[in-house]
Amino acid sequence: MTEWPLVGRDTELKRIGSAVGRGRGVLLDGGAGVGKSRLLRAALRRAAEDGAEVRWLSGAGRGEEETSALLADWADGYVGESLGIPAHFLDTAYPGGRLVLGLDDAHLLAAAPAARLRGLVTDGRVTLVAATEAGAHAPDGISRLWVERSVERLEIGAFDRSAMAEAVHARLGGHVVAAALESLWRFTLGNPLLVTEVVDSAVAAGGLRREDGVWHWAGPDLPPSRRLTDLVNLRLGPLAPDERELVEMIALAEPLDAGLPVVAGLARAAESLNRRGIVVAERGGPRLRLRLAFPLYAPVLSAALPELTGVRLRRRIADALDGAGAQSDDDRLRMVVLRIDAGQLPDAEHLQSAARIALRRQEFVRAERLCLLALRAPGGDTTVLAHLRGHALAGQRRHVEAEAVFDAVCAPGTPAAAAQSAEFVPAVRARAINMAWGLGRVEDAAAVLDAAVAVTPAADQGPLQETRTVMSLLADRLAEAAAMGEAAQAAQAARTARAAPAGRPGGAGAPAVLPPAAFARNELGDAAGALALLGHRGPGPEPRDDQDGLTRQLVTAWAAMRGGAMAEAAAVLDGLPDHDAVDDRSHALRIATVRARLYRASGRLPEAVVLLRQAGALENTWDWLTTKAWCLAQLAGALAESGEHAEALRTLVEVRSEEAGTVPYPVASDGVALERALVIAHVGDFAGATQRAMEIAGRAATAGRRFQALAALHLAARLGEARAVTERVSALARETDSELAGLQAGQVRALAADDGNDLLELASRADAMGLVPLAAELCAQAARAHATAGRHRRSRAARARSVELLEGTGGTLPPWAALYGPGPAPLTSLTSREREVAALAASLLSNQEIADRLVVSVRTVENHLHRVYGKLGVTARADLAHRLDPGPAPQRGQA
Repeated sequence: MTEWPLVGRDTELKRIGSAVGRGRGVLLDGGAGVGKSRLLRAALRRAAEDGAEVRWLSGAGRGEEETSALLADWADGYVGESLGIPAHFLDTAYPGGRLVLGLDDAHLLAAAPAARLRGLVTDGRVTLVAATEAGAHAPDGISRLWVERSVERLEIGAFDRSAMAEAVHARLGGHVVAAALESLWRFTLGNPLLVTEVVDSAVAAGGLRREDGVWHWAGPDLPPSRRLTDLVNLRLGPLAPDERELVEMIALAEPLDAGLPVVAGLARAAESLNRRGIVVAERGGPRLRLRLAFPLYAPVLSAALPELTGVRLRRRIADALDGAGAQSDDDRLRMVVLRIDAGQLPDAEHLQSAARIALRRQEFVRAERLCLLALRAPGGDTTVLAHLRGHALAGQRRHVEAEAVFDAVCAPGTPAAAAQSAEFVPAVRARAINMAWGLGRVEDAAAVLDAAVAVTPAADQGPLQETRTVMSLLADRLAEAAAMGEAAQAAQAARTARAAPAGRPGGAGAPAVLPPAAFARNELGDAAGALALLGHRGPGPEPRDDQDGLTRQLVTAWAAMRGGAMAEAAAVLDGLPDHDAVDDRSHALRIATVRARLYRASGRLPEAVVLLRQAGALENTWDWLTTKAWCLAQLAGALAESGEHAEALRTLVEVRSEEAGTVPYPVASDGVALERALVIAHVGDFAGATQRAMEIAGRAATAGRRFQALAALHLAARLGEARAVTERVSALARETDSELAGLQAGQVRALAADDGNDLLELASRADAMGLVPLAAELCAQAARAHATAGRHRRSRAARARSVELLEGTGGTLPPWAALYGPGPAPLTSLTSREREVAALAASLLSNQEIADRLVVSVRTVENHLHRVYGKLGVTARADLAHRLDPGPAPQRGQA
C-alpha cells in the first residue's frame, strides 16, 4: 500500500503558505489523527520549493538541553536536518532571510526551549509553523505566540463528507458507492487517520471490495485487523479498571443512558473519560446519553472482549434496561439483542416487538433473525411472524422467498374470517408491494388488492386503498391516482355530512390515500389542487401527529415548491424533524430528499450534497415519493452544480447500477434521466443534454406530467433551444397554476428574444421567490444580452449582481451561462458514449469491465478510448479524472 494522496487540504495549505510568505508563523491546532503532521510537512516542502531554508523538529523525544542547542545552532545559521529537499533549494535565501522551522507536537516541548523559540520568533529570526494537540496544555512560550499574535492560529478539523470522498476515491482509484462512503463516515466521523486505517485494513481483508469497477463496503471487518486494534488501544491510552468497564459497556450498547444504575455507579470514570475525549455526552430531551468519541471504537472493543466478560456485561446492561422500563424503541431493541447475544432467549412478544422496530430501521437481516427466533419461542403468533418475516425477506431483495411467505398468510381466496385478522391488511399490502416493486407483477398486485378489498370492512381498507393508488402511480396512470384521492375525500365529506364521529382529517381510509393522490395531482401540473387535496391551510407548518401526517407534510412541501412557494415549503419542512432523528428509514429518506430539493433550488448546495450523500446510503426497496436511484441521481446533479463534475459522473455510474433490474417507475425514471441530462450539460455536452431533455419532455407530456415536461424543456431552452421550445413551454405553463412555471416560461421567452431587461426583471422575481441560483443565472444571461446589444454599463451591473448572488451558495454558474467565458469544458467535444467510457475508465475499470457494464465489445471500448485520449490530450487512464473537472469559472475581475 502506498501513501495516501494529500487531498482536501488545499484551503489550509494556501493559508499556511500565505502566512509564511508574509513572514508570519502559523500554529496548527487539531485533534488526534486529523493530519496535522502531514499537513505541516507538506507546507514546509512548499516553502522549501519557494526558496526557504527549512528545518524540522519534534517536541517529543528530545531532551531539553538538546532541543535548546539545536535552536541555538539553527538560529546562528547551522544547517541541520531537512526533509530530504534538494540542496540547491537550501542555497536560496528566503525573503527576509528567515529560517522556516516546522515544529511538530509543540505542546510536548519543554518550557525552556519553548521560551527560547518565542524569543527567536519575536525577534524575527525564525518563522514558525507548529502543530499542537487540541485541548492539550502547551508550554507558556508556545501559548504566548498566538495570544500575542506573533503567529496565526489555524484549526485543523476532520474531513467533511466531500473531502473524505475525494480522499478515498483518490486512494482507491475508482468510484466508491454512496452507502460505503456513508458507512465509512459514520464509523470514523471523517478523522483522516481512522479513515486511512479502516480503508487499508478493509482492502487487505477483502471487506472493501471492487465489483464491476465499483467499490463496496458493508462495515468494519470482524475480527478487526491487529493494526486497527492497536491503533484504537493507543487512542484510548491506559484505562483504570472502572474506566475499562464503562468503555466496554458503552461499546456493547451505545448510547447508554447516564442515569442507568450500572452507569451512574461509574460516574467518576465517566467524567474522566469525558474529560479525555474518549466518551462524549449528548442530551436528548431530559436524558443524558454516553457514546464513544468514535463509533469505530465499538466494534473493535467488542471483538476484543473475552467471551465470559461479554456475556456478563450484556446481561448486566439488559437487566438494567429492563429494570428501567426500556423507555424507547432503541432501548427495547437493544435489550432483546443483548439478551440473545448473551445466550438468553427473550419471550416471543419481546422478539416480535423487536422485529417490528428492526424493520422500521431497515435492519432486514436482524429482523429476519428475530422472527425465526420468535417462531422457536413459546406463544409466538405464527401469522404475525410470517408477515414480519416476509417484510424482512423483501427488504433483502429476496422477493421470490417473500412471495412464498406472504402467500401463506394472505393468498387469494383467503376466507373472510381470516381476513378479520389484524395482520391481514398489512400483509396484503406488503405482498402487493413485493409483487409490484420486487417482481414486476403490477397487474397481479392490483388483483390481490382488489380481492382483499372485497373481504375487508370499509373502516379497515385505508392501507389497501393507498396501495391501489400507488399501483396507479407505478403504472403512470396519474389521473386515475388523483381521482382515487378525490373519491376518498368526497366520501369523507359525505360521512361528515351524516354527522359521523369525527376522526382524523380525511376520515376512514382517506389519510393514507391522500398523499400519493396529491402527489399525482401535483405531477399533473395542479399544485394548488394537490394542496387542496391535502387540506393545506396556507403558510406555516402543518400539525404532525403520526407517520401519515409526516408524509402529508412532505407532499405539501413538494407541491409548494412546484408552485414556486419556496417560503411556504421551507416553513413546512422546518416543522419536521431531522431525517436522522426519524426511526423509520423510509421516512428518513423522504425527508432528506425533499429537503435537499429545496436546498438546491435556494442555493444551499453544500447542505444539499451532505443530505443526499446520507440519503443515498439508505436502503430503499420501494417508494412512490422517491427511489434510491433517483436520490443518487439528485446527488449527481447537486455535485455537478457544485462544480464537482468528475464525482458527478462517477455517481451516475452508480445510478446505472442501481436502476438495473428494478421495476420501471416512470416518474422516478424520468427524474433520473433529467438529472443525467443536467450533469452532462454541466460537463459541456450541450447537444447531448438537449437531446435527452427533449426526449424526457415528450414522454412526460404524453403521460400528463406537466411539471416534469416543463422542467425538461426549460433545460433545453437554457442550452440554446429557446426559440424552438417557446410555444410548448408557454402552453404547458398556461396549463398549470404555478408561479415557478410562469417564471420558467418567461425566461424561455426572454432568451428567445435576447431581452436583457426582461431577464433582469425575472432575476428579481426569482430572487424574491428564494431561487438564488436561477436568479444568478438570469443575471448572467442578462449581462450577455446587454453586451450583445452594446449596453456595456448595464452588462457590467448585471455581471456584478450575478457574482453577488452566487456568493455563499457553494456553486458556480452553469457553463451555458458562464460570465467569463473560460473556454470549452474538457468534455464538450466528446459524444455521450465517449463520456460514459471516459468516466468508467477514470475509475480504473479494465476495458473488459467497461465492455461488460455498457454491453458492448472490448474493441468498441478501445476505439472509444482512443478517440477520448486524442480529444482530451491525455495518454493514460490516470490522467482522465483530472480532465473531467474543468474547475470553477474565474471570479471577480478575472479574465
